[in-house]
Amino acid sequence: MKKPVSLILDTDIGSDIDDTWALAMILRSPEIDLQMVVSAAFETTYQAKLAAKMLQIAGREDVPVGVGVPGTGNLEGCSNILDWVEDYDLSSYPNLHEDGVGAMIDLIMHAEEKITVLAIGPCTNLAAAIQREPRIVEKSRLVFLGGNLYNGAFSGWYPPLGKESNINVSIEAYRIGVEKNNWEVEMIPLDVSGNIILDTEYFNHIREAAKTDPLMAALVENTDIWFKNMNYNYHGPTSALFDTVGVYALISKELLNYQKLPVYVSDNGITLIDPMRGKMMDCAISWKDKEKFYKFLTARLCGEI
Repeated sequence: MKKPVSLILDTDIGSDIDDTWALAMILRSPEIDLQMVVSAAFETTYQAKLAAKMLQIAGREDVPVGVGVPGTGNLEGCSNILDWVEDYDLSSYPNLHEDGVGAMIDLIMHAEEKITVLAIGPCTNLAAAIQREPRIVEKSRLVFLGGNLYNGAFSGWYPPLGKESNINVSIEAYRIGVEKNNWEVEMIPLDVSGNIILDTEYFNHIREAAKTDPLMAALVENTDIWFKNMNYNYHGPTSALFDTVGVYALISKELLNYQKLPVYVSDNGITLIDPMRGKMMDCAISWKDKEKFYKFLTARLCGEI
């Protein structure tokens, strides 16, 4: 078995539910050495509470939690799992960093080996970190959940060349944090992360595991709170689990097709393949076998593989 991937998770956990699933998947994956979680972009103290409580339930209080750059403006709809952590005392977490960006920089700069940053939220922390210490791009690599290259996953209901939210929260932060630097970047766009939904049979299997598994119990409870607060018309399957694909990309490339492409984001937030202005990135563009991924995700979360 090859050495586990040293990982910093940069996440906007707590607005959509997929970040919570991604964190649970990381915690169940021996191929990944989780070294820090940093909250990003919105209500970052609330988000840090979610990450810290999940880590405590998993028995991973050794993992530092950093409070990232908070969002500005209207943050309505960004705290959709608040019920689960409203009474949680973040100061009780034994490995907390109020300056999450600074903690991320220190970890990267003092690491003996190159660290991977998995960014599954907007790029505000990435931009802040590079502005404070540009040398982090030499000592780490970036796997970024964002972009919409060919519109393949959303054909029929998502608009052609539709904007992708992790970029469009702040295009300027994306440009500073991803596009206009020498960071080695692997992009996981909506082409493969969109429309990732576990059907009722798979989700029921996870619900059954949750009866005796504290981490799965927390995951299911978070998901049900999210369904309720989103007024989601729940009928058995999960919602879209975009970010789990980014975690899978750290574990294996077996089920994904990749192309090296020059990616450029226009001023109005459209992701383009542009040889003149684009930055070359390794881009996951399609699935070889999505059903096999669903089986893998379910079994991995339940601790069966």
